[in-house]
Amino acid sequence: MFFTILISATVLIVAGIYFFGIPPELKRNLERKALQTMGENKMSYLAKDQISKLPTSDQENIKQFKAGIGNAIGGGLNNPLGDTAGEAADDLTKPLTGR
Repeated sequence: MFFTILISATVLIVAGIYFFGIPPELKRNLERKALQTMGENKMSYLAKDQISKLPTSDQENIKQFKAGIGNAIGGGLNNPLGDTAGEAADDLTKPLTGR
């Protein structure tokens, strides 16, 4: 009986999320918490991500340089100014991303 109620409640919650989605503000709060847990903010995370997407050859020194420059730029943006810039960029792209 207990498991039937637990499974029914879980199915109702999952169905509600599937049909109605997660509210955008909750998504932003969850993303912000995840970035804080990683010790990042939106701008530093995006900068590191974009640098990691640059094409490289198979040379190890190029890969190390790319990782070093990504950490340097990401670390430089990991401050309140980078956080404000990341949130401003997120607000500007909100109509396109749906967040």
